[in-house]
Amino acid sequence: MGKRITSIALFDNESIEKLKEKVNMIEQKLCKVPYREENRESVDTLPYHFTFCVWDIKEKDKATEIIKNIKFKEIIINIIGVSIKESFNDSWNLYFDIESNDELYKLQKEIYNYAKIEKYNPDTFIPHITIHCDKNYNKIKKLKQIIDRNFKPFKVKCIEIGLFEIYPAQKIELY
Repeated sequence: MGKRITSIALFDNESIEKLKEKVNMIEQKLCKVPYREENRESVDTLPYHFTFCVWDIKEKDKATEIIKNIKFKEIIINIIGVSIKESFNDSWNLYFDIESNDELYKLQKEIYNYAKIEKYNPDTFIPHITIHCDKNYNKIKKLKQIIDRNFKPFKVKCIEIGLFEIYPAQKIELY
C-alpha cells in the first residue's frame, strides 16, 4: 500500500505502560499493523494509539492544516475490555475496547467534519486501540482469552495528537 498520513491520539508514558502490562503475558510477538502492508512486523513502529483519521500521502498539507487547527486538551479514556473485529484482507483485529466518551467523540467529530473521510465517521467507526492483527481467528481468540483472564477496566490519558507518515512511522508533528 502507498504511503499515508495518520492522525492519532498519543498516550502518556504511564498509560503506555498500563497497555503493555495488559498484554505482557502473551509470549508471541504482537503486530498492530493491518494486513495491507508489506513487512508488517518490521514497520510496526507506532506506539499504542487511537486513530482519528488516515489520508493518502498526497493529502499531507490538508491533514497538517486540519490537525493544527484542532483545539486539543487531555482526555481520559476508560478501557473496558478486549474485543475482536474483522479487518483487512481476511484478517482479524484484537483490540482494547474504549467506553463511549463525549470528549473523544467531539474531537473525532471535529476532525471528521474537516476531513470528510467516511471510514472515520465517529457515528460508525468503532473506537479502539489495536493490540494485534492476525489471519488466524482461533489464534486471535486464544490471545483474547489470555488477556481476559485477569482483565480489569482501567484508564489511559491522551496527551496529544500526533501526525505521522506511515509505514514505517515517521513523526510529522505533535499537537
